[in-house]
Amino acid sequence: MNDTIRFMNNLFLVLILSIFSVHLHSQEVFKVGELEMTFESTSIDLGEVKKGETREFEYKFMNTGTIPIRIDIVSGCDCTTTDWPRKPIDPGDEATISVIFDSTEKEDSETVDVDIYLLNEDPNTGGPILKIVNYSFDLVN
Repeated sequence: MNDTIRFMNNLFLVLILSIFSVHLHSQEVFKVGELEMTFESTSIDLGEVKKGETREFEYKFMNTGTIPIRIDIVSGCDCTTTDWPRKPIDPGDEATISVIFDSTEKEDSETVDVDIYLLNEDPNTGGPILKIVNYSFDLVN
C-alpha cells in the first residue's frame, strides 16, 4: 500500500510541475533597462470569425520590473478599438489592455498588430519604447 501511495504522490507532483512549467513557458517577458512587462500572451488567436462579428479580448500583463510603466497610447488598425490604463502601473501590479475587434470591413484572414507606445524612455537610446502584440483570425462567411 505504501508503494501505491508513494507512486500517486509522485504522479501528482509531476502533474503539478508540468502544469506550472507550461504556464511559465506561455508567458513572455519584455524588458528594456529597468522596465519589465510579463505578458500572459502577446499573440492571441481568435479562431474563426464571421464577417460582421465583433470579438472582445485582453492582453494581461504584470509589471515585473523596478519602475512604473506608463502607457501613452495603444493603437491598431481601423478594425481595432483599444482601452488601456491611463495611470502608471507600479512594480508588482497587474494591468489589462482591452481590445474590441470588428470584422465588418475585413475581406481576408489576417494577423493584426497592436502597438503599445510607452512614455518610459529607452535608457540606451533616450527614445520612446514600443511593444507590439498581435491577434489573428480566420474570416469565414
